[in-house]
Amino acid sequence: MTESKPARRTGRPPLTDRATLLAAAREIGLASLTVGAVTSRVGVKYSTFYRHFPSLEALMTAVVDEIYAEADLPDPHGRWQDYVVEVAGALFEQLVEHPGLALTVVRLPALPERTVEAYRRLTDSLVAAGFDPDEAVLGATTILEVVMVPWLTTSDAGASKQDRESQIRSTSEPLDPQVRAAGVGVVDDPPRRWTMRKVELLIKGLETSMSRVATPSRVAGA
Repeated sequence: MTESKPARRTGRPPLTDRATLLAAAREIGLASLTVGAVTSRVGVKYSTFYRHFPSLEALMTAVVDEIYAEADLPDPHGRWQDYVVEVAGALFEQLVEHPGLALTVVRLPALPERTVEAYRRLTDSLVAAGFDPDEAVLGATTILEVVMVPWLTTSDAGASKQDRESQIRSTSEPLDPQVRAAGVGVVDDPPRRWTMRKVELLIKGLETSMSRVATPSRVAGA
């Protein structure tokens, strides 16, 4: 990532370019990103910013696309189960590295292209495995939601292990003792293990769905 550098001052508002504004946004981070923060960091006026980005949402979209481009998501390959785990893990690591990413994606008026690309690769993998298009859509959407949920229901930094463990241990709800112990055991921070176990559970559900309606051609594609 290129470090942003304020343009040289010559007695009038300094000029900049799209790449410099984007680099400044990356340095600030999605969780704290505002037009004012970017213009202040680069040393330009709002009018200069809007010559390169029509809105804050446009800048956020560009940042998200760049972040997901760095994830280097693979094309569908091998067993669909392994591919789902691989994509989910790669997306999860991007969320760990970039606080505010999940909230930004769901708040944007349109999905960034790289987000749609991840969705397309998952659906391609599931359709190629023999799932019906509606099953592929539901499966891919649920996978993406499972990966993002920890950052949508807690702080930008993700779930707090200490807070969740304390709540599970002390809640007055009459939880089964084994369920209470399991609840404490699955919580981690960041919640990677917790999330990936959910993905594995989802995969088992997809496998069951496929087996119930399997035909020779679908079995061959699995």
